Amino acid sequence: MEKLESAYPDDDFKLVSPPDISGELFVKAVLEDMEHPQPKRPLQCVTVKMPLPSYLRMKRAAQKWNLTYTDVINFCTQRVVPILETPSGKVAEMLEQHRIEGENRKAIRSLRLKSYVPD
Repeated sequence: MEKLESAYPDDDFKLVSPPDISGELFVKAVLEDMEHPQPKRPLQCVTVKMPLPSYLRMKRAAQKWNLTYTDVINFCTQRVVPILETPSGKVAEMLEQHRIEGENRKAIRSLRLKSYVPD
């Protein structure tokens, strides 16, 4: 993996905004949740695909604070899924638009497949 890391330049040169207050509050809430013992429960392995520079950035950040990738992914899941289950306001509108666009793409693809007649 070290060879792979050196084969791709660090993405440090990118202009990245500093975390905003909502991002800081998000991480603070996650860290507060970590202080409470979690009940044992069945686990499911999940594969997450992400661009290599994003992966390397996550890896460096997680290692800096002695966290695992699982911790980082679970943080996001624990905070985002409840919002997806009951979105409101502009987020609900944007999610609905995304859903409709996805359904439209599927319908168009389906029509193309049905109308295709091989020679």
